[in-house]
Amino acid sequence: MIKINLLPYREMEKKASQAKEILIFLGSFIVFIACIGTLHLYVVTRNTLLENNIRNSERQIVELNKIVGDIQAFKENKINIENKIALIKKLEKGRTFPIFMLDQLASAVPTKDLSLENVTQTATSLSIEGKAKNTITVAFFMKVLETLPFIANVDLVSSRQDDFSGIKVQSFKLKCGIKKG
Repeated sequence: MIKINLLPYREMEKKASQAKEILIFLGSFIVFIACIGTLHLYVVTRNTLLENNIRNSERQIVELNKIVGDIQAFKENKINIENKIALIKKLEKGRTFPIFMLDQLASAVPTKDLSLENVTQTATSLSIEGKAKNTITVAFFMKVLETLPFIANVDLVSSRQDDFSGIKVQSFKLKCGIKKG
């Protein structure tokens, strides 16, 4: 007996296969679109975060530049104040140094054998004129002057014997260097 198949199995299988392929294609397309959408959302979110970070960093840079400017102004004020303090110390020393110097000179003079007639101070030197009993007293006075803390060196400019009211005395001129500091 011959069987005749009147039902189109192959066409039905072909249509079912085509429907499966279309369904798989649509599913893959939807998954692809979802992946692209997720990637786009990630990129946009990341971009927004980076832009916010950039704005925050720029804001911090502006604040830090302001702080740096304040620090620079503080440093300039500090230097200005230090200069003023140094000037005050220098003026104070300049005010008290002549008193200290004259006190030390008065202590160094052998009162019975030597008298000072003129003491002149410049910025770097000290000139001393006076009369002494003899040259030994002048030499002793020069040695004592060299031990003073503010005298750098002592040089004898001139020395001559004079007659003062019938007494022979030694007139002298000394030049001394003044130490800085």
